[in-house]
Amino acid sequence: MAQKPFHSEHHRRLDILNGTWQTTITALEPDGSEGDTSEASDIYSWLPNGHFLMHEIDAMMGSQRVQSVEMIGIDSTSGEFFSRSYDPDGSTNDFISRIDGRSYMIDGKSQRFVGCFSDDGSQLTGEWTQLDGDHWKPFVRILLEKKL
Repeated sequence: MAQKPFHSEHHRRLDILNGTWQTTITALEPDGSEGDTSEASDIYSWLPNGHFLMHEIDAMMGSQRVQSVEMIGIDSTSGEFFSRSYDPDGSTNDFISRIDGRSYMIDGKSQRFVGCFSDDGSQLTGEWTQLDGDHWKPFVRILLEKKL
């Protein structure tokens, strides 16, 4: 199979997400202690033009099914990624993210993520925090495992 040509080195770095992931989500209490665990499927796929990566989320959070879509693009000047998520309640959230080696950071107005890919790129682990007033509080810990 021929290797996919990428528009830039930034596209190549983002490609680590491409594929289907089985996700374990662990709720975090404000003090950082663990709460309930949920399961999700995360699918990342390049759109036909190869400029944007679509991220589809299908999660069971307790008894509630949560489905959303995120579109990820690339700022080829800065090397940062920008995205907008479209959430089931009709809201949207905008994020800026960066992949630097194995580190993956996402920053939004009210949520942010710090994570790390395994050496072979088959796992992503990290924690989301959420803004509560003027303070960032633990939100969820995630483990994504790429399906073959």
